[in-house]
Amino acid sequence: MPSIPFNPDWYGPGASVVARDGACTVIDYGCPGKGLVKSYQLFDGVQICFLDFETDAVLPSQTFNAEILEVTCCRGGRYESEYADHTVSYLPEGCFSVAGTARLPVSFSFPLGKYAGTSLVVDGQALSASTCWLLEAMAIDPAQIRRDLGTEKSCYVSAAPEELQDLFDGLDCAGRAGDVPALRLGALELLRAVARLTPAAGCDAAYFDKKQIQKVKEIRAHLISHLDEKVPLETLVRQAHMNLSNFYMVFAHIYGESPYAYLKRYKMNLAAQMLAQSKQKIGDIAQALGYSNASKFAKAFFSVYGVLPKDYRKKG
Repeated sequence: MPSIPFNPDWYGPGASVVARDGACTVIDYGCPGKGLVKSYQLFDGVQICFLDFETDAVLPSQTFNAEILEVTCCRGGRYESEYADHTVSYLPEGCFSVAGTARLPVSFSFPLGKYAGTSLVVDGQALSASTCWLLEAMAIDPAQIRRDLGTEKSCYVSAAPEELQDLFDGLDCAGRAGDVPALRLGALELLRAVARLTPAAGCDAAYFDKKQIQKVKEIRAHLISHLDEKVPLETLVRQAHMNLSNFYMVFAHIYGESPYAYLKRYKMNLAAQMLAQSKQKIGDIAQALGYSNASKFAKAFFSVYGVLPKDYRKKG
């Protein structure tokens, strides 16, 4: 089977093909940092994409026809989608989504600066007669899936049950091995499993106003740019004219944990870099990260890395 023709309009002006091999095309998205998409053409109108991004950029989506069905699993990081109505949603690690064209985002980004995901895409307008016959034989109707899961109104988002997680894991293994027959079989099995889903099965998609999201991100940016200061979080939230409980809820959806847990992990990741790459005294590192004494810093570091700072530096 030939590789997928590269269409720059699907990816943006900065994208380019970096490798082709049979049914596989590897595309560099052209964004700051890393943005690679490994795409396999499985059948006419059916492809699977493995995404590997490390970037803080906000990337525009492209316009697709009205018969798209997209099944996506977040394997690492976090995926943020902004829609035409200025609402925002999130796909956390270990969760999957089912979307139709009406709820594909106008832009996307990665709040944690990284994302690894798998997307199975069915283009109803590109299905050949043989692919339609195969899908019908497997009792797979993409249009019916879209109707059943209400994808014209919202994305279906849920934690991946064991069956789906196993299927996504199998697809990832086959993708790394370049095993196209296994990818074809796995894609059909995944679509069969998705066809058995119902809206009552546990969809927990949540949409947030873009202005709310921006306020929370501004508070987070202030916190990480003033690590040596102790500004009460309540003060920053009040200044942003937000309710504190609402702030906690929105923050967790964006970053996957509470503000305090996120900030501690952020500080300890910086500390690990300083310990490995500099000769700064541990006490000075602690002070730079807002800890009043080295023992509190050591306790926090141990809770994240499982070793004391001095031992981490020796190991490095």
